[in-house]
This record gives sequence, structure tokens and C-alpha cells, in this order.
Amino acid sequence: MGGLERKKVALVTGAASGIGAALVRQLVSDNFDVLGVDLNEEGLAKVAAETGCEVLGGDISNKEFNETAVAKASDLFGSLDLLFLNAGILGRKIELQINDLTLDELDPSRYKKVRAINFDSVVFGTLAASELMMENDGGSIIATASIAGLAAWNRDPFYTATKHAVVGWVRGIAPALHTQGISINAICPGGVATPLVGIDRLESANPNLLEPEQVAKAMIETALEEGTGKAFTVKAGHDPIRQQYHFTQVEGFPV
Repeated sequence: MGGLERKKVALVTGAASGIGAALVRQLVSDNFDVLGVDLNEEGLAKVAAETGCEVLGGDISNKEFNETAVAKASDLFGSLDLLFLNAGILGRKIELQINDLTLDELDPSRYKKVRAINFDSVVFGTLAASELMMENDGGSIIATASIAGLAAWNRDPFYTATKHAVVGWVRGIAPALHTQGISINAICPGGVATPLVGIDRLESANPNLLEPEQVAKAMIETALEEGTGKAFTVKAGHDPIRQQYHFTQVEGFPV
């Protein structure tokens, strides 16, 4: 008699609220072992109490913490199949984004924080997870970018720049990861009713806002599919709401 098939393992960053919390709920419901990671330990505790997932509090923009998180997933579950690099912040307060940007708002210290959380964490998370995934027959990485990673949102250039960087990282690193059996793709949602934009879906009738659960579903579907180095938009009112984005080829590049 053969042994029981092991449960798949997922690690989710930004797991304390919004899309991250929706990812944890769906993955646990789908019988994954899940480690949720976030700086917000109070929010993590609530998600853990609701879902039974394992949690780890800490700063995902720190290289060593990413390595610690991956090692904890390995210690708890013995492997890592799916990684959702979902943590993110805005570069400018949402309530200010109804107004045009002024140059005196571009604070270098804010830029460093936004870059660290939105982009550095994706690089460090990819590198940390790929080491373990290579030992366990590969895996799948999903990075949360944004529509602002494909089209410039001029009211928040720090956010726009870092989300463009996420898409560029996914496309640039994908071939090397593919040789090791690892896929990586970017999800680029439009507006989502999360604490990031200061609104709760239950309090909003805005048809242009996605529910976090819709984005989580699209991310999991992408993680479980074939293919790598792709970007997918997720936008309210689209049918289907998840659609592959097709980039314009630059003649003669890459060679």
C-alpha cells in the first residue's frame, strides 16, 4: 500500500489583512498547509484563530527574515510548494490621491520604505524560497504587483515605480528559475477593497472595486497553472476578471 500523498505547502506574506488574509482562508479551505507572515502580529493572530494556519511576525523587507520565514515553513511542513509575495504599501496616503502630486511630497525616506516593502521583499523572498524549492522538485511563486505596474499612476510615483520593478523582476528572473523547476508570475489587480485603500467591501457599492477573495482566487489559479514570466491583470468588470497582459516586443531585444 502506498503512502498518503502529502499536503501542499504555501507561504503568504502580507497575510494579516486584505488579499493576504483572503489567500490564507482559501488555501486552508483547499487543504494546504499555510504559513502566514506579516509585521502586524495582532492581525496575524486573528487570521490564525479563524483558519488554524501557522503564523510568523516580522519585517518581510529584511533579507534575513525572508530566510527565517522559509526555514520555518520547512521546519513546520517539510517543504514549500507555493509562495505568495503579497505584502505592499502605498507611496502616498490614499486620501491625498484625489489631488495632483506636488514635488515637495516626494520624501526620500518614504521612497526607501516603499521600495523595501514593495520590491526588496519580492527579491529577497524569491531568493530565499528558490533554495528550498530546488530541493523539493520545484514550486510556484506569485508576486502581487498592480495595474500601476503596467500603467503609470501619476498620483503615486513611488508605488508605480516599485510595482513596475516587481513586474520587471518576474519577467527577468523567470528563465533562470524555470531551469530549476520553479515558475514565477505577477498578478496586477486594479482597485481592491482592502485596508490599503482605506475601504471595506461591506461598506462600498463601488462596482470598480474587486473583493480580496476575487484576487486571491486568481492568484491561486495562476500558481497552479503551467507557464512562467507572465503578468495577469485582475480587474472588476472584465470577463474573465483575470487576463494575461501581452507586452509589446522591442525589436532586436532581447538578443
